[in-house]
Amino acid sequence: MQSYSYFKRDFLLLNYIIILCYTFFDFRFEGEKMSKNRGTQKKTTAKINKLIDLSKVELLNKGISKFNYEKVIKDSGLSKSTVYQKFGKKEDFIIYLIKIILDEWYVPFKKYVENFKSLEEILEYLSNLNFDLDTILREYPIDDFFLSKRISSFINDYFYQTYGKAIIDKIKEFQKLGEVRNDIDARYILEFMISVTKGMVLLLKDRNFKEVVINYRKLIEPALKPVKTKITNVKGDEDINEKQR
Repeated sequence: MQSYSYFKRDFLLLNYIIILCYTFFDFRFEGEKMSKNRGTQKKTTAKINKLIDLSKVELLNKGISKFNYEKVIKDSGLSKSTVYQKFGKKEDFIIYLIKIILDEWYVPFKKYVENFKSLEEILEYLSNLNFDLDTILREYPIDDFFLSKRISSFINDYFYQTYGKAIIDKIKEFQKLGEVRNDIDARYILEFMISVTKGMVLLLKDRNFKEVVINYRKLIEPALKPVKTKITNVKGDEDINEKQR
């Protein structure tokens, strides 16, 4: 199912990129230097694309600690000197890969978030999902992404500049529509949702998904729904109204 697929990867992403670090490490993939032999240049570009494709699969399937930089270089047909000159050491290259992966996921994630029309729709969507976190973590062993401060710093900052901004925009839209309380700044609501999500991940390690979602929905719904103000007359007003009758 498409919905499950989207949620599975977004769930992984949104629960593992929330680490409080502040350094943004931005890689720019610079174009190939002009070569006398354009045929050689095209072959090199194709090999670099192959390297990236092989490396993304390797990274998502094995995580950082088991990512074999030497193997993907060899399998791509490139020389170590070419790759190291262009991308740097293993950690440099992994950050570059993570940025590519997050860039690829951002557009469908943003579109998916934009399609929600109400808070109730989001909560219903989450309530109707069901999956096993252990199975997902076995499929994508990325826990060690956060053993490196540099990598976690990059992921954290990237999240707030892209995914976090998309979520804040949706919160503000819901506030205007009266779907979410507007007496709290959207950034505080985002941080609240981040905390909730982190708590859900911890509980999902040894509890049923449905149980966790149902209980958290009971917490989220009253916390985010608009506050209804109750108008009450003071004693003096009641006496005046009574005399006017």
